[in-house]
Amino acid sequence: MRVVVLGCSTALGGLVAAALAARGDRPVALLRAATAGAHGDRLRALGAEAVLMEDGPRAAAALPAALRGADALVLAAGTGGPGTAAGRSPAARFAAAGEQAGVRRYLMVSNWYGADGQPWTTDGKDAYVAGKTAAEADVRTRDLDWTILRTGRLTDAPAGGGVRLARATGPLPPPGEIGRADVAAAVVALLERPAAIGRICELTAGPVPLDRALDDVFGTADG
Repeated sequence: MRVVVLGCSTALGGLVAAALAARGDRPVALLRAATAGAHGDRLRALGAEAVLMEDGPRAAAALPAALRGADALVLAAGTGGPGTAAGRSPAARFAAAGEQAGVRRYLMVSNWYGADGQPWTTDGKDAYVAGKTAAEADVRTRDLDWTILRTGRLTDAPAGGGVRLARATGPLPPPGEIGRADVAAAVVALLERPAAIGRICELTAGPVPLDRALDDVFGTADG
């Protein structure tokens, strides 16, 4: 499976690319030409193909062509800073380009701040919360086979520590933590779960092995 990943320059994005390559998939890292030198060699060493994108106004127009032929898209980058209009956020531009390129499978890594109606304080992160919520809302309107994965606070804990995975059903408790390596493993596994299409799910560290948690929430992978 050829999977284009936006955000491979981040720690999480690099782990997603490595997990895809380890499974035998073909990860493609989209990199800005201006910063490719800092990341290209590292990502190629992880098994990813690096595709350089232009900076500036022409970048958005060139994006659909870079996505054509992919089987899935993964957003592991930020969804936009304070004041970013929903339609111009990285999440929206990436999703719109996927629609234009005819790539249906789209997985967006979000976090607890994407949920509406949280009962816990945002600690002054109102603009950040608004950006996450708007990005999720935009993706849900797209003609894509989307999945949104909300995570707790990201850590550098090693993979395999166990998880809690659930479908989003309403206001969330205060966020826990989850290792980036476990998030990357969940991203790769969710791409193969048709039952996860059109779903928002929530992931934190917990007591259940990832494969079993996926089966509990979405049914067995072969059934």
